[in-house]
Amino acid sequence: MCCEEQWMLRCRSGDKDAFYKLVEPYLDRVYSTSTAILRSTHLAEDAVQNAMIEAYQAIMNGKEIRNFGSWFKKVAAMRAMDLARKRSRLSKRTTDFGEWEPVDHQRQPVDTMLENEEKSLLFAQVMSLPIRYRSVILLYYYQEMSLDEISEVLGVKKGTVKSRLHTARSKLLKLQQSNHSKRVVFHV
Repeated sequence: MCCEEQWMLRCRSGDKDAFYKLVEPYLDRVYSTSTAILRSTHLAEDAVQNAMIEAYQAIMNGKEIRNFGSWFKKVAAMRAMDLARKRSRLSKRTTDFGEWEPVDHQRQPVDTMLENEEKSLLFAQVMSLPIRYRSVILLYYYQEMSLDEISEVLGVKKGTVKSRLHTARSKLLKLQQSNHSKRVVFHV
């Protein structure tokens, strides 16, 4: 029996800390992805909270969950997409989003600074995409979901996911190319 299964059993038997031990390894990633999808830290908190409630209820109701981490990331992405759909129905305006940048404390400061600059630029470009393209990029690359899982989360056919992923990559490539042509190089 794997560790996740043990935590779920302990949770079902009333261990109040077991649920936190189960979800804690995934919270940063699902929060970051939810923030990126929703462009709002407050809505991301709601999405993660909703996913946690759903996960807790599923565990307590005895749902068979084979790979909790994958299942939980998928549930969190679906809750974020639910809120994104609800928000787009209520309003077409965008909201400010908090800074999203994972920190790697093992690297040299200069390396980290240069890499973070590139990541920030790429992240800004991803965030500039319409949600249909932004969501597939985030789910595929950041959440490492399969095309089938993304299809299920978004409620579209697998072919649609492939098409959106291809279009998103093309749009990002064009943004990258236009950005490189705008850079000014100074020679010393």
